[in-house]
Amino acid sequence: MRRLLWLLPLVFPMVLGHGAVPERPEAYQAEARLFALDNRPDQSRLVALDLPGGGVVAELSLPPRGMSLVATPSGRYLLVSRGRDTDRQWLTVVWTGKEEGRWSRPVVAKSLLQGRGWNIGHGAKAYTLGDRLLAFSEREGVALLFPEESLAPEAAFTPERLRLPNPDHYHVVEAPEGTYLTLLARGQVILLDRALREERGRFPCPIQHGEAFHAPTGRSFFACAKDVLVLEGGRELRRIPYPLQERIGAFLDGEGVFFGYSDGVTHLQRLDPQALTLTPVPLGGVFVRGKADGKRLYVLLKDGRLQVREAREGRLLKEVRVSPPFPEMDEDTGGAIYPDLAPWPERGLAYVSLPHLGLLAEVDLERGRVVRFLRVGGSPTRLVLVRP
Repeated sequence: MRRLLWLLPLVFPMVLGHGAVPERPEAYQAEARLFALDNRPDQSRLVALDLPGGGVVAELSLPPRGMSLVATPSGRYLLVSRGRDTDRQWLTVVWTGKEEGRWSRPVVAKSLLQGRGWNIGHGAKAYTLGDRLLAFSEREGVALLFPEESLAPEAAFTPERLRLPNPDHYHVVEAPEGTYLTLLARGQVILLDRALREERGRFPCPIQHGEAFHAPTGRSFFACAKDVLVLEGGRELRRIPYPLQERIGAFLDGEGVFFGYSDGVTHLQRLDPQALTLTPVPLGGVFVRGKADGKRLYVLLKDGRLQVREAREGRLLKEVRVSPPFPEMDEDTGGAIYPDLAPWPERGLAYVSLPHLGLLAEVDLERGRVVRFLRVGGSPTRLVLVRP
């Protein structure tokens, strides 16, 4: 027995369990946080980089074949949808770590399996309807409405589910006269009440894809197969024919105007919402991706050039080569493969994802050159920049 007494000082702490440790704040110093969706063939991850340093602060594993990456209005959450080539179409909610006066570590807040064929936003912004977030389960013909607070890790996710006319590819435009719901397959624009319940009118629009709303005039614009449908006060005002053999699939918000574009076009189409005209703006190359901040347009071309254009007339201001020519790409709804853009106008910078190189290019827009490449590996596609 006496021989074992010397062991007691070693065993006694184990009997009592682990000792306490001081709690330390898990805070990060950053001006902004950039998120990149890395879409490899068999896995997806979300890489978070703190700016301006560019260091990686987190790598979050996601279901394979991510499709869309959008931010909620507050910037506290990201929504990531999965491609539509599987019956397990998870919707992943990521808490960005943005808090009042600090940044924390980003984490996956929720993984939702409540629909199929997710359509959650345009560009880097989540859809909203009124003061709530909006998501479409397109293969089920259902709209989900929910407050942003329901995305918090501790909150229950109980969205309001609204049955839509039929399964389709949807977009919405909020106007004074109600809410317009677009249906790509049916080739229609439907005017509903604000709550998406009561139908008030229908307008033909074959292959509808691309919409815009101009608040000063109250006019809504919808890109159809051969023209742009203009609605005002719930009535058809005009149809503007395309001035060239290229159709519009989406719009960039300019300075009092809109710029229509689509994959593979060689022009932007400047839409004047007051004069109701479409004017071609030649790009001198093939369009791959575009973004806008209200004052500038950022256009990435297939040959690897990034163009900076002013957002009133579309005049070219700067042109920077960010990459060798991109390989042949044909993105479908099975997952994202295209490069993306994330402007940071307050710092005069823009970020470009280069999927074929595993890099992000940081571009100094004033000097017109790439200042560095951030290596994230894999195949980075969609980008979202979250500011304080």
